[in-house]
Amino acid sequence: MPKTVARSPLLTVGLWGSAIAAAVLSMVPVLDLAMARLFWKGFPEAAALTEHALIALAFLAAAVASIRGTHLSLGAAREPGGRWQRSLAVMRSGATSAVDVALLCASLSLLLIGFEPNDRTFGIPTAVFASPMALGFLLMTASDVVRVSGRRRVAAAVGIVFGLFLSAGAIANAVSVFNAYPDALAALSSTVQAFAGVATFPLIVALAILAFSGMPLYAVLSGAAILLDLGSGSAIELIPSEAYSLFTNDSMPAIPLFTMAGYVLSESGAGRRLVDVFREWFGWIPGGEAFAAVLVCAFFTTFTGANGVAILALGGILATVLVGSGSYDENFAHGFLTASSSVGLLFPPSMAVIVYAVNATFVVRGDAAFTIGDMFLGGLIPGALLVFAMGGMGIARSKRTGAPRKAFKAGEAFMASWKALPEVVIPLLILALYLTGLADIAQIGAIVLLYVVIAEGPVRRDLDLRGMASALGKALPVAGGALVIIAAARGLSFYTIEAGLPDLFSGWMASFVSSRLVFLVLLNIALLVVGCFMDIFSAVLVISPLVIPLGAAYGVHPVHLGVIFIMNLSIGFLTPPIGMNLFLASYAFDKPVMRIYKDVLPFFLVQLVVLALVTWIPWFSLAFVR
Repeated sequence: MPKTVARSPLLTVGLWGSAIAAAVLSMVPVLDLAMARLFWKGFPEAAALTEHALIALAFLAAAVASIRGTHLSLGAAREPGGRWQRSLAVMRSGATSAVDVALLCASLSLLLIGFEPNDRTFGIPTAVFASPMALGFLLMTASDVVRVSGRRRVAAAVGIVFGLFLSAGAIANAVSVFNAYPDALAALSSTVQAFAGVATFPLIVALAILAFSGMPLYAVLSGAAILLDLGSGSAIELIPSEAYSLFTNDSMPAIPLFTMAGYVLSESGAGRRLVDVFREWFGWIPGGEAFAAVLVCAFFTTFTGANGVAILALGGILATVLVGSGSYDENFAHGFLTASSSVGLLFPPSMAVIVYAVNATFVVRGDAAFTIGDMFLGGLIPGALLVFAMGGMGIARSKRTGAPRKAFKAGEAFMASWKALPEVVIPLLILALYLTGLADIAQIGAIVLLYVVIAEGPVRRDLDLRGMASALGKALPVAGGALVIIAAARGLSFYTIEAGLPDLFSGWMASFVSSRLVFLVLLNIALLVVGCFMDIFSAVLVISPLVIPLGAAYGVHPVHLGVIFIMNLSIGFLTPPIGMNLFLASYAFDKPVMRIYKDVLPFFLVQLVVLALVTWIPWFSLAFVR
């Protein structure tokens, strides 16, 4: 990243804005809970402050990711080399800036026409609290031009003009607030809709091609939603409107809160302490180190919501532990850790489960409705099966090698547990707060974040102020990048629901597949492919509205369907040729990706067996569900 970008005012605004929003997001739920318990009256306007702090964090942190060039994409954005790569880079710049400026105009229009004058928080118009949405897209649009040079900067400028063209309707709606509606804008808006009606399909194909060349995933999804809305005669303000509605759900703040907590833990010495705990307790058992590694991977994946953290942050430490035990060679260790890196996605407080449950409330109604708690209960046994399956492979390998085992020493085991006690109690704290009803999921996220900051900072002194700022600075763009993808995917999902595509798809499938068994086989194959190509949040939001009605048509319980859905996507990260974790492992272990394919294959096959068991035996998902 050029120094001019690193020191830019854009980055300063984004970082400080998202940091302030994160502070509000973490403090207000805790204050609200404390005041409600102590004084029987919560913090005034706590819900509104939390919702709008989340919106500010989402879009300002997403701007930081744009400025740093770290948004998630399906393909690597390679430095322009050959003619074809240079052409793709130019097109990426133009397309991304077009999408960003269209989202900026849509957000500004929503702020002007989407809120009633009497909508106020602390006496301030609610639109003011929602304005970081537009500010974030403004920073993203500016960064599209600032971060590039030469032909790419020209392309970005052209993209801005094209984005303004697509935004003619939104601009017309915005100026109508001032009792102005120029005839030229009205005519241009009609022209835009006619253009979209013709060009939507080829432009979406172009976006798909650019997605694999490194175009940010949020821009691909948003661009598709913009074109589809315009082509159907709808307003593009629906995209930020749906994002706003989604982010005002009381469970959504948990996503960035747990993500930040996970990054603080990964930047501290928590990983090594947890490894020591499990080694001391299970190291005397054949495969004990491998079982410990699986548990540590599950722990960090669950908290961060980003499966790559376990590989990138802990892969080296855990590989050293496994190889050093004498039971495993390097290839086994690397394949084992890569395959274990996403086994925590079904355990509370998994971000994937939260997003699935929140999104399913838009689709599932009546007697079939379920809660986030139901989804977490449904994922316990299937998640445990994955953990034990991976641990079992470690045990089997250890027995074959016959390496000497570490003698169990109760004193050392208790000492390691004492040293790691602040980290060990975190899952117990979450379960206690949630199952007793003392706090909701957002309040639990805020409590855990503050607890982790205090434990790893002033108490342990693993992280000083600079280290803590660095950890949170790494977490914010990741959280913002995930949230803006969720926002984009929600806009696209809304279009599919309004267009009646789930019902059409369900009817089409039912017309030639009559067997529930065949449906589940096809569903697993399709979702494994989706897991290769899409991140888990966008997959949940875009694909689940199509799948949930199908599940109901074939008599699949929605919780069982959700478990199948998330397990498929987690295994999809390992599916050759482009499963995301395969490339992350290649980077983390400095090995050719083809070697990683070979190392992972046995574990991938075992996880498919577990998936089959969970799919064919609903009891695993429904044993604890009401």
